[in-house]
Formats: sequence, C-alpha cells, structure tokens
Amino acid sequence: MAKPKYEYTDKHFLLKLEGWARDGWEDRQMAESLRLNETYFCELKTKFPEISEALKRGRQPLDIIVENSLYKRATGLKVKSIVKRWQVDTEGDKTEVEIIQETETELPPDTGAAMAWLKNRKPDEWNKQPAKVELTGKDGKDLIPIKGITFDPE
Repeated sequence: MAKPKYEYTDKHFLLKLEGWARDGWEDRQMAESLRLNETYFCELKTKFPEISEALKRGRQPLDIIVENSLYKRATGLKVKSIVKRWQVDTEGDKTEVEIIQETETELPPDTGAAMAWLKNRKPDEWNKQPAKVELTGKDGKDLIPIKGITFDPE
C-alpha cells in the first residue's frame, strides 16, 4: 500500500484545511490544491473525523463565534483550569500525567465588553452623545459670575 501524501490528523494540516474553508473554498478546490482526487478527499472526511470537524469549524461564521465570546465576557463566565505534573520513575523517565489541582474560577461581567455589545446591538440607545450644557441665563446673556468661582469653557 502506498504511503499517504499527508499526515491527515496533523494539527498543521487540519489548520490549513480550516483556513481554506474559512476563505470559502469548496471541497473540489481543496482536493485540487492537495493534488488529490475529489472523491478520495470526500472519503478522507469520513475516514478521518478530524478533517470533517476542521472543515465544519472553518465554515462556521466567525461573527457568531466572536459574538458568543463577547456575550460570555459581558455577562461573566466560569473558567476551568487544571494543573498537571508528570510522574517520574526511578530512572528519571516521565511515565504518566498526574492531576494535582482542578479549579473553577468565575470571571465577573466585564463592563467594557457589555458597552461594546450594547453600542453595537442597540446603537440608537447607547451611542447617544451627552446633552450640551448651555452656560447662559434665561435671557441669553452670560451668567453672572459668583465671587471666587471661575469657569473656563475651553
């Protein structure tokens, strides 16, 4: 049996496919670029689910992904972190991974993300400029200065 042209589960190969899918390439174009038959490329998608997942991620609208991330940050989210350590045998070789600590941290809502969300989703309500303050009296003349207080409008 002939050796395959590519390592189909390699992260760099999958990233290339994801990028092509993001750029709007069809399966036919990807197969041509990889110098593969289109039918064989379709068979690879069923044989290696990693390829199918990479294409699916690439074809997913990026705006939705960013919008979901911004929404999570604006409303707060939980982040899980795991600290791992290699176990070492008597000869100094790494044997297996041991989980030392697993923590879940709650990130509070971010006001900057919330403002970005609101200004883009409801611009009529959230992009308003503050009302200008008029510094004149009812008759349209300048206000009478109060002793000890100065005001420089510029």
